[in-house]
Amino acid sequence: MINFKTVFAIALLSASTAATADEIVIDTTDLHAAISAQLAEGLEQMQQDLNEDLNAILVAQKDEQTDTSVSAQRAE
Repeated sequence: MINFKTVFAIALLSASTAATADEIVIDTTDLHAAISAQLAEGLEQMQQDLNEDLNAILVAQKDEQTDTSVSAQRAE
């Protein structure tokens, strides 16, 4: 059978757990804004890097095509 001390201990633990749960309030608005800003900055940087890489590839392909056409004209 449960004695008075056990009931008191369970009641005390329940009350302290409920009080602790009520005290923790997390404001995620600032966190959300910071994450969104970092995400936007990262996406912008990725877009810039992608544009630079694609421009480098296109220039390399154009140079390669120019070299090929010059070689073909010399061979004729």
